[in-house]
Amino acid sequence: MFERDLGLSVVVVMGFLRGRGGWWDSVLSIGETSGEGDIHRGKRRIVVGAFVLAALARLVLGAFDFRQGLYWVAIPAVLIGLGLLIALVMLELRPDWFVWVVSVPMFLQLAEPLMATVVLGGLVPSEMVILYGLLTPIGALIAVSVRAAFWWAAGFMATLFLAVVLPMRIEPLHLVEGTPGGIATTVAVVTAFLFGATAYFVRQRDRFQSESDDLLHNILPDEIARRLKGESTLIADNFDQASVLFADLVGFTPLSSKMSPTELVRFLNSVFSAFDGLVDELGLEKIKTVGDEYMVASGIPQPRSDHAHAIAELALRIRDHTRTRLFDGQKIDVRIGINSGPVVAGVVGTHKFSYDLWGDVVNTASRMESEGVPGKIQLTPATYELIQDKFICEPRGVIPVKGKGDMTTYLLLAPRPHPETPNS
Repeated sequence: MFERDLGLSVVVVMGFLRGRGGWWDSVLSIGETSGEGDIHRGKRRIVVGAFVLAALARLVLGAFDFRQGLYWVAIPAVLIGLGLLIALVMLELRPDWFVWVVSVPMFLQLAEPLMATVVLGGLVPSEMVILYGLLTPIGALIAVSVRAAFWWAAGFMATLFLAVVLPMRIEPLHLVEGTPGGIATTVAVVTAFLFGATAYFVRQRDRFQSESDDLLHNILPDEIARRLKGESTLIADNFDQASVLFADLVGFTPLSSKMSPTELVRFLNSVFSAFDGLVDELGLEKIKTVGDEYMVASGIPQPRSDHAHAIAELALRIRDHTRTRLFDGQKIDVRIGINSGPVVAGVVGTHKFSYDLWGDVVNTASRMESEGVPGKIQLTPATYELIQDKFICEPRGVIPVKGKGDMTTYLLLAPRPHPETPNS
């Protein structure tokens, strides 16, 4: 018995070590479907890996038991090994039968250790092979559901009870003597299987969670994403001082009419990805894109005293960037508008939510862009008052603004030169 369990240990260890190779990923793709979700994919790969290793282990077990003349132990082991291989074939042919394909080997995984325990005369003589049945409820917990795992756990407890009672009433077919080393090996092998499957499951869970968190943080500001995961209430914050920038592409409509849908999306991705990089460099917050319009805020969700200066710097970088570069082979020009003042920021709705801004400041910033001049950056007086000390601006004059009437606006030209430090 010790030789048999030693052989099984070698198979398990080799399986986990060799599992690091590229061919193992090909094996784990058995039963894969095109519309498979990440959760089901993780479960299926665990099942496939466990079936392959268990089938190999059972065949090795059968070989050891045949050599020792334990035919009533060897035959079930070999049959289960072959059954596991058949289950893999069925999973490849009928992926939609996943639960049934998993359930049959799990039942055999309960029945075979019980049979071996009875044949060999009890728990100790069989070297506690009944513990292999523990893999069934754990496997159900990982690969099927908590409810299924509960019933399989009840099944394991029933086999454990029978493993104690039946050897007292049925004469063993083979008289063997278990050894402490054999029992220890059985425990070690079961532990190895449980640890390997659980470690893989935890690793997959952590990967999926990390991908989910990364996606959420790409959609929302980091602070808002953290609050959204921890709060079920409405998220709405008042900011007394913030700056808002709108930029859109001049002549976008006639340009887009000449492009295929794929070319259009690739072009916009090229433009807005470049803008995203500039926003990140300055630590500002991209709010959204609507068509060819790009919206950025400064001073939210973390207030900052230089919010207007930072948004002005971004505007100049966007203007200069578009003047000197081609985007997907296209030359573009932008129209930019900026306003500063109090805003409300938050997340509304329960599906496909986004972080957005509301308030008159936002509406006026949008008007600064739409009523602006191609290739220029138009400011409200509120923003001009905040940045005139560090940026060169010129009055544009009084212009009619939809919904606001006549307004005095300014054009942002360039940063003011730093005064030279006198020589000491």
